[in-house]
Amino acid sequence: MANTMKETTRFRLPIPEGVQASALLWQAAAAGAGVLAGAGQVYGGAAPFGLALVLGCQPGYILACAAGALAGGLLFQSMDLCVRLAGAVAAAVAGRRLWPGKFLPAASLGCGTLLAEELLSLVLAGGGATLSQTSAVLGTAVLAALLGFAMYRFPPEKPRSACLWGAVAAACCQRFGSAVFAPGLLLAALAGLCAACAASLEQCATFSLVLAAAVTAATPSLSCGALACAMGSLAAALLFPGERLRCAGAFAAGCLLGALAAPDPATLLPLATGAGTALLIYLALPDSVLRQIFPPPADTRGAAATQGLSGAARRLNAVADTLSDIADTVNAVCDRQLPPRGESFDFVVEHTARRVCQGCSRRAKCWVRGYAGVVDGLYHLKTPLEARGEVRIEDLVPQLSECIQPAELCAAVNHGYHLWRSRRQTRARAGVLRTALTEQYAAMASALASMADRLGQAGLPDPRRQARVTEFFTGLGLETLECTVTGDLAGRTTVGVTVARTRFTPQEQEALAAEVSRLCRRDFGLPEISHCRTVTMLTFTEKPLFHAVFGSAGRTAKGQDISGDALEQFCDPSGRAQLLLCDGMGTGRAAAVDGRMAARLTGELLRAGFAAESAARLVNVALGLKNADQESGSTLDLLTVDLYTGRAGLFKAGAAPSFVVRSGVPRVVEGASLPMGVVDSVVGRSTSFSLDAGDWVVLVSDGTLTDGTGWLLQQLELCARLGHTPDQAAEAIADAAAHRAGARQDDITVAVLELAAN
Repeated sequence: MANTMKETTRFRLPIPEGVQASALLWQAAAAGAGVLAGAGQVYGGAAPFGLALVLGCQPGYILACAAGALAGGLLFQSMDLCVRLAGAVAAAVAGRRLWPGKFLPAASLGCGTLLAEELLSLVLAGGGATLSQTSAVLGTAVLAALLGFAMYRFPPEKPRSACLWGAVAAACCQRFGSAVFAPGLLLAALAGLCAACAASLEQCATFSLVLAAAVTAATPSLSCGALACAMGSLAAALLFPGERLRCAGAFAAGCLLGALAAPDPATLLPLATGAGTALLIYLALPDSVLRQIFPPPADTRGAAATQGLSGAARRLNAVADTLSDIADTVNAVCDRQLPPRGESFDFVVEHTARRVCQGCSRRAKCWVRGYAGVVDGLYHLKTPLEARGEVRIEDLVPQLSECIQPAELCAAVNHGYHLWRSRRQTRARAGVLRTALTEQYAAMASALASMADRLGQAGLPDPRRQARVTEFFTGLGLETLECTVTGDLAGRTTVGVTVARTRFTPQEQEALAAEVSRLCRRDFGLPEISHCRTVTMLTFTEKPLFHAVFGSAGRTAKGQDISGDALEQFCDPSGRAQLLLCDGMGTGRAAAVDGRMAARLTGELLRAGFAAESAARLVNVALGLKNADQESGSTLDLLTVDLYTGRAGLFKAGAAPSFVVRSGVPRVVEGASLPMGVVDSVVGRSTSFSLDAGDWVVLVSDGTLTDGTGWLLQQLELCARLGHTPDQAAEAIADAAAHRAGARQDDITVAVLELAAN
């Protein structure tokens, strides 16, 4: 009997059973969506979702969506609106059937029918229809056309449509809410939480705010709860992206803060039930579901990554050229628009002649027959003007004694003189600002060009080692989103691995470095780890041949409680040791401000990848603007050592001599230059030399060399023979310099760098 029924079923349904059941389920889902859309409303009584769904759904689901929309309208809408919507839905279905693949005819028929029905009702009722009913119908027609077009352009299978369909679902679900539970609020909270954990900040913000707006449009009394959920989602996305438990905690805290703005306690209950249920569902969702909804960024490897670096290098070069052109353009424009450079006291004479003499009855006598005497008399007024800034009637010389308007003449001369001084000051200030601006552009252009050169020298990837590293991380249970193994022109290998956001303990970092070193047959140090949104990036670089040992000591000037010297010592991520010493001109707090400002800015620029000259140019601009009206500035002594090769570069701008100790024998390194902040462009000097293990470089401020350099050479030789550490040597030199200076003691700073082998 069973076999007979099975054969009969197969005969009657030639389509496979699985496909047939799937098609029926999809049609049922479309009808359910139609019921949900037909029931939905927004503020004012408009119900556009059912008609919009019929206008925007896929062609195969038109009838199912229409039937569902009619059923939803019949169950949940008023009878008058339901009748009008039924006619509009029928007209929209007819339009989509008659003109398949075209949206405008169906929208015109559907929305036009709805408006025609309302107009007919107004005519038959003789104006008895209420304004609210008419507004609801008009709002329904307009919103249905807009939402239908959006649904037509962005069907559910497109990733960009998730926000649109989620907002429609949240607004429609509110029709089934109660005073205790708000399903639309639950949906908005759940979508915001998932986006905060697995999506980008921009996606989370879009989801949270759009769904909050949809819930508010459907139920205005829930606006406080909707904004509280949006606040919680944004807090989670901003503070703990990719961390599920912390995201949940941040979301709960955000909701609690938002609840404090609730107008009455009754609005807190739907917020508590909706947000609490969303939290439970979110914590129960497996990670695989979140990754399917918000997939990780595409993997770009191999040649594509190399092409990306080359493209970035080209773009940086283009930006550098543009900045240089901007600097030239600014100079040209300023030269044309600023007051003439050669303006003299003639400006005051001409101004006085226009203001006083142009309409005077004695103009011909003074300026034609007595021109030389009048001009000579006006020039004699320059002396009292420069002495006290104004002239009085008693200052008028005999050549001007015949003037019939002496008071007006003095007033005009004073006004013209102040205008002349103001124009000269304007030119001076504008010149300073222009120089600062163009110098910044030029320095940035130079720095970007240098970065572009480094990017353009990136080596080719190593696919064999890349596959090994990828397999290793996969075996640890860490899905590798991106893995690159490249070698630069110097033969150094760099490994970059991107995984889902994960925290590593120091012991785990050491184990990872050891295993990656074994796989790539290179000696890598601990990885540099950076967390970015939902991913964690690990960068392994080869251990350098050397490491830097720093030492320093300082003494303040006599009678001062603060030193004008500033010192920075660090190793940057590129494997370079940086040692910089800035000496503010003078002593005390004023010098300390300049010195520390110069040291801090230079250090930040070096960490960002700027070369010494580019960093000095930018800091020179900053000091020049700060000290525009003062005679002050700061020296710069900057040592950069490549720990892979031992190659060193020393840049000096007004700094005291430095010292290199090689094999226990010291020598002086000098460079004539000017401090930063004194002239418009930095005047520095660069020196390059090589260092080996055990060599020292010593930087000192000018207070250390009160008695010259001879004794310091002997002191360095003695420290080297005694085997002092950099700290011990710095302390010994600082004590000796303070003892020698005595009452003449200035700020003393000694910095020692020793290059040691790894």
